Amino acid sequence: MKISIGTAQFDKKYGVNRGKSKFDFFLKKQLIKTAGKFNIRTIDTATSYKNAEKELGKIGLNGFNLITKLPKIKKQNINLEKWVAFSLKRSLDKLKVKNIYGLLIHHPKDLNKKNRKTYINALVKVKEKKLVKKIGVSLYDVEDIGKILKFWKPDIIQIPYNVIDRRLEKNSFFKRIKKNKIEIHVRSIFLQGLLTKRERPKKFYKWDNLLDRWFYWCESKNLEPFQAAYLYVKKIKEIDKVVIGFDNLKQMRDLVKINKKHVSNFPNLECKDKMLLNPYNWNNL
Repeated sequence: MKISIGTAQFDKKYGVNRGKSKFDFFLKKQLIKTAGKFNIRTIDTATSYKNAEKELGKIGLNGFNLITKLPKIKKQNINLEKWVAFSLKRSLDKLKVKNIYGLLIHHPKDLNKKNRKTYINALVKVKEKKLVKKIGVSLYDVEDIGKILKFWKPDIIQIPYNVIDRRLEKNSFFKRIKKNKIEIHVRSIFLQGLLTKRERPKKFYKWDNLLDRWFYWCESKNLEPFQAAYLYVKKIKEIDKVVIGFDNLKQMRDLVKINKKHVSNFPNLECKDKMLLNPYNWNNL
């Protein structure tokens, strides 16, 4: 199954619709255990997701493919080989596993011209030691794909993609990535909740017409918005994994239920405004 369990929502502050909803350890454990029963075998996490790695380790991860992301490099002139090895070991200890499926660079700006070769070599070293099966990078802007491919062919590229953020469909990005035999993992398919609930913070009023059109279309097709958002992304054959953060068990069951459903003729809701498409810009709205 294409679904990968995202754990960014393990942080109670994640998403625009979280509010005061309960998201305790028991629910997290239920989500992971239920995912296994549905044959969802990939979990995506990161050192920056608060206590996500530690809590996943407590739950038990036998039978899952784990992907985590390295922290931001805070110091200059550090020994990157030792830093990567230390950071990975810390994650493995928290997750209580001996190796993981994927290790990603979480902050692509850390791949600057000065240290990119050393950084990539450090990742290759832990891969050669079989501590990780695949290495890659988590990107924010689609334009970064072309820049990355000029000096590195990672095993995995993780990138935002959803019904209104269609930048990945331009310039033959899907074909270019697949030509290099790189796994495509997409995230932000719900745009942190904006595409799943009509209620939204006032700061997004500028895009009310665009977002309302989405919800009207979902109603006309008798689809829950989160189901429709998943179906839009799932139909792209080049995508290997769709990272989804579930808020409850019902969401997971409902997506699994419609996993084989096919919907055509999605509305043209493409947006090019990075103020909306990139959540890290939302603090400036």
